[in-house]
Amino acid sequence: MTDEAEAARQRLARLSPGARRLADFVAVLEGGARYALLRHLARLTEEDMVQNLREAVEAGILGALPGQPNTYGFTDEAARRLVLAEAGTERLSKLRARAEAARRRIESPEA
Repeated sequence: MTDEAEAARQRLARLSPGARRLADFVAVLEGGARYALLRHLARLTEEDMVQNLREAVEAGILGALPGQPNTYGFTDEAARRLVLAEAGTERLSKLRARAEAARRRIESPEA
C-alpha cells in the first residue's frame, strides 16, 4: 500500500459511521454530490447532516467543489478509490443504484 493510500485509510478509519456513510455516497456519485442529495440519501436531520459533513470535511476526506455551490467531493482520489474498493461489488452496486435513483428524483425537473 502506498503512503497516500495508507494516509487515506487512517483518515477514513477515524470517521464516525454517519460521516463514513456520506463518504460512501459521494464516492459513487461521479462529479460530486449536492448537499440536498446527500441529505436525502443519508436520511438525516439537518443537525446530524451538518455535523457528519463537517466531520468529513475537517478530516480532509470531503471538500466543497470549486464553482459548484453546495456540492461536495473527495479531496483526494486515493480516499475515493479506497472507499469504492472497501464497499465490495454487491454493496457498491446497491449504493450506485440508490444514489442514481435519488439524483434523478432530486435533480431532474418535474415533467
